[in-house]
Order: sequence, then C-alpha cells, then structure tokens
Amino acid sequence: MNTNRIQPPAGGHKIRYENGRLVVPDDPWIGYVEGDGIGVDITPPCLKVWNAAIQKAYGDRRKIHWVELFLGEKAAARYDGQ
Repeated sequence: MNTNRIQPPAGGHKIRYENGRLVVPDDPWIGYVEGDGIGVDITPPCLKVWNAAIQKAYGDRRKIHWVELFLGEKAAARYDGQ
C-alpha cells in the first residue's frame, strides 16, 4: 500500500503503546470516518461538541487533533482509485 500521500496533522502526537500500556499525550491524533448518508451532516457538529467538552473539562491543557480517515468511494476519489 502506498502511504506517501498520507500526512499526519501539523500539531499533536500519536498515541503509543509502550511496556504493555497506552501512552496518551495531551494532544493526541484521533481518527474519524465521516461516512456517507447522514455522516456528512452530523460529523462536523459532533466534532465541535466534543472539542467544546474537552475545552470545558481541560481548558488549554488538552486538545484532540482530528484526522479524517478516508474509506470506500471517498478514498478512491482522493487517491485515484488506489
């Protein structure tokens, strides 16, 4: 699989697994799939609600860097069918 077109977000860090434990940074990358159907309508508001909840709970100490994961037709269109 060719992954040279996949770019990580400018900010944030990946969640790691070390010594049998998850290491979750204060600014993790979290993937989401927008999907089809109502996903296009509900995903953006959901991300806003989740971001607001994190802001309320943690202030500026924590933030999620959302990463859209492309699957199916959206992936084929974005990556020329590959």
